Amino acid sequence: MLSPATDPPATNLRLDAPDLGAAALELGGLTKVFQVGRGGKKVTAVNDVTLQIGRGEVLALVGESGSGKSTIARLIAHLHEPTRGTIKLGGQTIPNRLGGSALRRFRKNVQMIFQDPYGSLNGLNTVGYILSRPLQIHGLARGREVAAQVNALLERVGLAPGAVWALKKPHELSGGQRQRVVIARALAARPTLILADEPTSALDVSIRLDIMNLLLDLKDQEGLSMLFITHDLAGARYMADRVAVMYTGHIVEIGPSEAVIEAPQMPYTQLLRSAAPKPEEAMRPERVEARGEVPDLSNLPPGCPFEPRCPHARAACKDGLPRMYQVGPGHSARCILHDPELAKQPPLRPEASA
Repeated sequence: MLSPATDPPATNLRLDAPDLGAAALELGGLTKVFQVGRGGKKVTAVNDVTLQIGRGEVLALVGESGSGKSTIARLIAHLHEPTRGTIKLGGQTIPNRLGGSALRRFRKNVQMIFQDPYGSLNGLNTVGYILSRPLQIHGLARGREVAAQVNALLERVGLAPGAVWALKKPHELSGGQRQRVVIARALAARPTLILADEPTSALDVSIRLDIMNLLLDLKDQEGLSMLFITHDLAGARYMADRVAVMYTGHIVEIGPSEAVIEAPQMPYTQLLRSAAPKPEEAMRPERVEARGEVPDLSNLPPGCPFEPRCPHARAACKDGLPRMYQVGPGHSARCILHDPELAKQPPLRPEASA
């Protein structure tokens, strides 16, 4: 069998008749290893990630910078090739390599909203031209229909009258207005899945809520599924039906948003939660005192990657990567504290967990 690097690009991909009983997106054992430099050093940015997004569901992917969140989005969008693992869209397995018309059909269904609205738009072109391209590339409009649909897209994202905004160039727009154009461009292809990679982090605080509300409204109107990537737990709670927490390329907790954020069951999620309490809380919750820094991805410790920093670590944490334990309805956490036998071991750092 040929490796992903030498497999010929797929050309017979069909996405126009999805299995409506299948999840919108399924990842199975998705892994991405990058070669760094010339010395053979390797970094595993995404490590055996398995998850799914239901139809019409928003899943938030939360974690610190460098946890692998954006790499997952780029793997799904086919901006990177997976080292191993599977991606299914609407029940259909997507080949690791796509080319030509197959890649075009795939990208019609999967659209990405990038973090930086300033770098996402070509400043030499008008807004109208930018939005016309996906309509033309995917054969969704011709002739006079193009301008009419561009205007309609702009008005759907709150830029009315569309005919006026279509004549502007990106440098004439504010950050929030640019991000609305980026969202309109994603919608132009009529996708089934949106990958929103930190879509509000580059914006002023005063307009972040407007953009999140816009995304939720459009999700409901279009029946879209969405992967919402963020480092902000409050934003994840507001946007998502479920939350998945990443650390060093692993999913370490996943479940309903309220359960994960209000009652986190993995020490790393507890650390994130303690650092970002809800604004309405009168006082800060007890902090989880974690030691050290995020480990080097090219030289991860044996066992649980959070063990060197975890105040609750046991000797068993060094033996191997913990499995995911069921801790509630639809809620799982990767921590041996949920194993009745292993949790009986004395903590390695009793002074930290006291």
